[in-house]
Amino acid sequence: MKAHVALVNPPYPSEAAQSVFLPLGIGYLAAVLEKEGYPVDVVDCQTKKYTPQALEEKFRSLNPDIVGITSATVTYLPALEVLKSAKVAVPKALTLMGGPHVSVLDQQALSDSPDLDIVVRGEGEQTMLELARFVSEQGLMFGLSAIQGITYRSNNQTFSTTDRAFLPDIDNLPHPAHHHFDTNMYKLFGVNYMPIITSRGCPSACTFCLASKMCGHKFRGRSPSKVVDELEWLRDEFGAGAFAFYDDTFTYDLQRAYAICDEMQKRKINLPWDCRTRVDRVSRELLAKLKATNCQLIHFGVESGSQEMLKLMRKGTTVELNAQAIQWAKEAGISVAVSLVIGYPTETPEMLEQTIEFLYKTKPDYVYMCEAVPYPGTELAYFIKELGLEVDANWNQYREETQIFKNTLLPLEKLEEVKKEFFDNYFSYSYFLRKKVKRDFYSQIMARAALNHRIWNNKTLRWGFKKISKLRTPKKSKGGYSTSEQDQQT
Repeated sequence: MKAHVALVNPPYPSEAAQSVFLPLGIGYLAAVLEKEGYPVDVVDCQTKKYTPQALEEKFRSLNPDIVGITSATVTYLPALEVLKSAKVAVPKALTLMGGPHVSVLDQQALSDSPDLDIVVRGEGEQTMLELARFVSEQGLMFGLSAIQGITYRSNNQTFSTTDRAFLPDIDNLPHPAHHHFDTNMYKLFGVNYMPIITSRGCPSACTFCLASKMCGHKFRGRSPSKVVDELEWLRDEFGAGAFAFYDDTFTYDLQRAYAICDEMQKRKINLPWDCRTRVDRVSRELLAKLKATNCQLIHFGVESGSQEMLKLMRKGTTVELNAQAIQWAKEAGISVAVSLVIGYPTETPEMLEQTIEFLYKTKPDYVYMCEAVPYPGTELAYFIKELGLEVDANWNQYREETQIFKNTLLPLEKLEEVKKEFFDNYFSYSYFLRKKVKRDFYSQIMARAALNHRIWNNKTLRWGFKKISKLRTPKKSKGGYSTSEQDQQT
């Protein structure tokens, strides 16, 4: 009999921004399992709040043979609580956890939780299939040493099998099993904003990122025809009104990016979309092609306006390349969002000021200003340890809007002062009006972010809005855009 698998998307800690985005990792795991005939249920703790008792009842009603939970660092502690509920409800079920945090801290995770049986490291699709087959055919906790990519407990000892090789051909993966989710919960301004991943692997070596450890350094792209097959499926089956290309570097392979655009035009996929890429993987010609295919927003990981910081982060780019890419995209008619990493170890107020000056000079359409977070396994985490800086031990704090370590050269008070001054100027009423009148999908998102900021930073407006908010159901931030506390209030 085929093992019944329950996959769980754990909740965010209560103090974190409740950003909601379709969990593609779980979608792929469910799809791969179902393709092989395994019954799957998904418990999404981010769109539906469960008390521990309600979660126990949910697991009892499902009665799965396997409970698999994914987690990033910020959702690690909540995931451990989910494990407790699962073991109380279905003590004989095999409990698994995967994701970047436990892929790095696999031994610690097993030590932290007696309710966790196995850690799945790295890409999980093939490993999950083998574990499901193992439970179905052989019974629990026997012969696990033959399964690559896991760490498990046996006879009060922990064992790690060899790393699993990355999937060589991701074209063979089925479409994510979105039918397990209420896609209406992920609408933004009435639009079904659907994510897609068209590649895996990151050849870059940024010190603050785990992408290459989770998916490898080698870039593995899906074929353009398969990519557009999925776009049509998202549009026709789920009513997609906009697409988020969620690749780390969508345009890494320039010819493939052109070919995807050609295929989208050939099949008349004219819905708005956005993508993430590097400033050294675009050209004027490519950006014009993206625009012609209705790309309305491009995300660049600019990270800093200080060349010294870019070098320390091993970004492999320059301040000049950053400015050039932003200019080219704006000339092509594509809105530009940039992400920054601020408060990096050894960054000084003068270096941070260079970043602020860069923003005023290049005028991107949207800015993510993220604190440097030393996620386990990153070079940044090792660098901070070498410097002997004080680090917060609470995994719930590992969020991009919080300071995890004390940078003696750039204290938290200075960071907050600079951030507030910048966004007070940046998110002006004129910014709000400019975005609002454009009326396209992404401009509406930006206008809402500006309005949220103005309300949160005006005591009178904030007081009035809180009064009004008590009369309606609070909304979560959606689409992966809202990451700050004030965004949760609107």
